[in-house]
Amino acid sequence: MNTPPANDTAVEAARVLDDLAALSIDLSCHCNAPPHSLVLTAAKIREACEAIDDAVASLKRILTTASGSGSGPQPPASP
Repeated sequence: MNTPPANDTAVEAARVLDDLAALSIDLSCHCNAPPHSLVLTAAKIREACEAIDDAVASLKRILTTASGSGSGPQPPASP
């Protein structure tokens, strides 16, 4: 059973927002150390890069889904 493109788009957008919110929380430091003294491990940086790559791929799927349904981004109007 196929789901409507708008529904697919909403699900994918929610997934991207959840992933980015989790990444933001994961990378934030709620401590009193000065920001320039915080160091991320290589593993944490790798995880952050993977999360960003996943979000970019999801955003591309959103655009593809929306475009396929005719509701994708529209080119700017010509003057």
